[in-house]
Amino acid sequence: MSFGRLRTRTGRLAYGRTLALITTVGAVVRLLLLARQPLGIDEDFTAAAVGRPLGEMLGVVSRDSAPPLFYVLEWLVAQLAGGPAPLRLVPALAGIALIPLLAALARRVAGDTAGLWAAAFVAILPATLMASENARMYSLAGALVVAATLLLWRAVERMGVERSAVERSAVERSAGGFWLGYTVLAAAAVWTDYFAGVALVGVLIALAWFRPGRRTLAAAGAATAIALASIGPWFLFAGAQLEHAGQGFWIPPLSPDSIAGTFGQLFAGPPLDSGVPDRGILVALQVIAVAAGTVALAAVAFGPAGWRRFDLEARRAAVFLLLACGGVVLLAVVSLWRPILEARYAGVMWLPLFALGGVGLAVAPRRLAAVLIVAVAVPSLALGTVITHPETASLLPEIESRTGPHDLVAADPDHYLSLLAEGSPAVRAHLHVLSAFDPPWYFGVAAYPPGAVIDSVPADVAAAGGTIFYVADPGSAPSSLPPGYRQTEQRCAIAVCLTIYAPNG
Repeated sequence: MSFGRLRTRTGRLAYGRTLALITTVGAVVRLLLLARQPLGIDEDFTAAAVGRPLGEMLGVVSRDSAPPLFYVLEWLVAQLAGGPAPLRLVPALAGIALIPLLAALARRVAGDTAGLWAAAFVAILPATLMASENARMYSLAGALVVAATLLLWRAVERMGVERSAVERSAVERSAGGFWLGYTVLAAAAVWTDYFAGVALVGVLIALAWFRPGRRTLAAAGAATAIALASIGPWFLFAGAQLEHAGQGFWIPPLSPDSIAGTFGQLFAGPPLDSGVPDRGILVALQVIAVAAGTVALAAVAFGPAGWRRFDLEARRAAVFLLLACGGVVLLAVVSLWRPILEARYAGVMWLPLFALGGVGLAVAPRRLAAVLIVAVAVPSLALGTVITHPETASLLPEIESRTGPHDLVAADPDHYLSLLAEGSPAVRAHLHVLSAFDPPWYFGVAAYPPGAVIDSVPADVAAAGGTIFYVADPGSAPSSLPPGYRQTEQRCAIAVCLTIYAPNG
């Protein structure tokens, strides 16, 4: 089937209405699942930060590792309502917007059919669905990068046709709106996530492959430079973030395993903790999603109606989308020196691959394409409905009902911020991180109040015979206990336990 037929046939399907229907389905799924998961690790930092007055929140963010735009939007939402669902509203809306945006990219490669398949793919893919349900900046940054890429493409197309001097002047004026829109969206992406800057560099390199002409390339470079430079004033306020550059990080060194794991999360979403119920089944479903996504991408190059049947314009567009993901390669190269290749960071950069996945589905046999969509939909629904985050907040009612004036509520660094963000003032007054070492900055210590970390149980707690409520990973124990204290009770939820210690007798 030629692409001419693809475009003709899909035109009869009312592209706009079908895309709206697919986007609506994706929106409904995301909104229904907003409150299904408890706040996960890193989401608790968002909750702890935006629960403060705006000035204090910006101070916390300035000492962590991200730009402020996402947190400002989250803070505005938090003024209206609290809890996991409102915190995830901004990422969910960004994930919804991503559906028609990636459809538009795929459509520019292979017509309406490719756009609709890309929309269906993105609407139900585990990676994009899970990112939409995560109260972090990656979904918003990715949507802004994709929107900027689309506007850049439109601007280059406007300026790319040979015209007379008079016509060229008129076209350049009409393209000005696209350049302005690209600059604003690119700057917003950088103000949302620093790794968006790497993504934009990859898009600019992809544009250079197009050989759009010196004037167009210079305009694109200038717009991108303005967007990147716009974040400069923030560092006058957030200079503490620069200190993290020389400190340790948690990402493992670059290796075949880390590369394979990162690529797997391209389709499957984040890895699952060992304490998740039915983890083996869920991991198997993730593997199926990875296989389905890989087949969809492979169909672009090897499908019977794929690369060999593409015209020159479609091939150039497909290669552009592939090269536009070059920021991931830049991450891998930098990781040879300092490991930063991680799926959440790469997720801001490799989204154009999902548009290519839609192209692959469009050129694949229809039955196979339908099977591949089901193969990503089932894992998404399973991962969205089964609890995969630590249920730390579920332990709070018991702690709040039993904590007395001389008691200690202690937590390990993985669960402290969740208790801090969701606990009552009475619990927070007794709450500390009990650890033999100071947690590194990437545990979200910028949100810790003064004196949060202690290396032993306070003397007044032991002297008064107070109870110790310890919240930590299953199997963990406090770094130290006063003499005569023993474990009396334990309650466990998914990926977290509350252990209660009291003095003998």
